[in-house]
Amino acid sequence: MTAFEHVTALLSFVYALALTHLLARIAELIVARDRVNFSGLLALGMTNAALLVFSNWLSLWDLHSIKSWDLASITVQFLFAVVVFLICVLVGPKTPDEGAIDLEDFFWRQRPYLYGAIVTCVVLSLFANLDYLKTANAALFVKQNLTNLPMLLPTLLALVSRKRWVQWAAGLGFLAMMIVYTVVFCITLS
Repeated sequence: MTAFEHVTALLSFVYALALTHLLARIAELIVARDRVNFSGLLALGMTNAALLVFSNWLSLWDLHSIKSWDLASITVQFLFAVVVFLICVLVGPKTPDEGAIDLEDFFWRQRPYLYGAIVTCVVLSLFANLDYLKTANAALFVKQNLTNLPMLLPTLLALVSRKRWVQWAAGLGFLAMMIVYTVVFCITLS
């Protein structure tokens, strides 16, 4: 087993657990749909969380040429994956056995924690991208950070403002940037 395989095995488990948690919570809500007060903002948050897991798991491939992994790199990559997991937890409410489920209220209670976690995730990605300096394509470090840095703007806006239109703009802006990131960096694995 190579160092890359060893490190990414753990990270893949964390990403798989994050996606499993989110999908299980979505399935619970679908089953309890008669009791659910839908929230478009929370659905957007769930979509962003799922895309965050998917695109960041795919982007691990770009690190496959690293032959030697140091503890700092492994730790940053692990912390990043843990924060992605927490984002999935923050948008995935537990479905009680009885009573109404107000997803709109859930979104507004989780909003500062969710966007705080996303800001943390973006900042950690800047440190995680240092690993690209160890690859044959060190220019990827600059490209990744130039793509990740703009993600701070909508998430910081959503963190500080409770205005509904800001939440929609931030969520949709983040979604658009994640789609661009995924298409630019993960369209093919080679």
